Amino acid sequence: MRESIANGAGSSSPHYHINDKLFFLIEKNQVLVWDYASHQQYLLDLSYFQELLNIADTHVSNNSAILKELLEAGLVSDIPFPQEEWGWDALSKIYHIGCQSVYSNEGSLNKDELSQSYLEFCQEIAEKPVELYTEKQGQRVELPQPDLSSLQKPYWEVLKQRKTCRAFYSESISLQQLSTALFASFGLIHGEWEELKQHDLKLTGMRKASPASGGLHSEEAYVVVFRVEGLAPGLYHYRPQDHQLSLLKAGQFEKEVIELNMGQFFSEGMAFGVYISARFDKIWWKYKHSRAYRVTLVDIGHLSQTFLLTATALGLDTWVTAAFKDDKLQSFLGMEGNKEAALLFVGAGKGSGQAIPNEMLGLV
Repeated sequence: MRESIANGAGSSSPHYHINDKLFFLIEKNQVLVWDYASHQQYLLDLSYFQELLNIADTHVSNNSAILKELLEAGLVSDIPFPQEEWGWDALSKIYHIGCQSVYSNEGSLNKDELSQSYLEFCQEIAEKPVELYTEKQGQRVELPQPDLSSLQKPYWEVLKQRKTCRAFYSESISLQQLSTALFASFGLIHGEWEELKQHDLKLTGMRKASPASGGLHSEEAYVVVFRVEGLAPGLYHYRPQDHQLSLLKAGQFEKEVIELNMGQFFSEGMAFGVYISARFDKIWWKYKHSRAYRVTLVDIGHLSQTFLLTATALGLDTWVTAAFKDDKLQSFLGMEGNKEAALLFVGAGKGSGQAIPNEMLGLV
């Protein structure tokens, strides 16, 4: 009823609308309002916040002075804001839109200006270098030299053979197979960065088989060994700098991994799995804006495909998931705070290649 009266011919007051791209945070006795589409932030006194609540409820204003400022800031409008379809919750919408249009000079620099700007940026961050490699306490385990000849298969054949498997045979693989899979997926396969050495440039990144934003390779590989000949079951951390493992804790964690992965029993019988995490503090060091979170997720996706194709080339079946109990997994992996988080689980072993396990087939 209010809608028809306010918009009717006899309406005596303007009809106002709240920007639908806002979220609010409490800071002491003020409210921080964040327009996540324009990336503008404002600290509001409670009187301004009360006026926003009033407009949201009644579509009219009780304070013309405050209204003027709200209109200028784009928090309120006298015409409705476009309503767009969104199939997920508000949090995902904030993330999706909030990671867009974060650059202040989009398309405004020529080649020379862009090159100069980037060099100055790199010089600035290089003054406070980040630790490229993560050191974990634990017994060091030497890995055999990777057998790169075992990866010499036709590329198209590997692409065709790679598929999701949810039925594994509980058979062991060799330590060399594990070594090859880790080196080709997470290792420094290019050796030293020769292009930087030629120009006497400081190293602030690394090169692996997969692309990574800024060459930072924020990922860490936590290897859960179930069935690998010559290697005790347990949780390990892979060290790309010397192609070694650090034993974080010994034990058979197959059932625990299934529980951590939301009860998905598809990994049962695997030879090993890898939780791929991202060290966000590496990304924060170079990229300060929220869009970098989105790029970090893409980086992990590149890396997972490299692993899946490598394992397939080694004659192994693979499975991947991003569904796990985050808080319990953080504890299992020994992570604290928000500087690092596991984003993906990949695993490999000898299996039937079935995408639909027998337990599900019995219910069909």
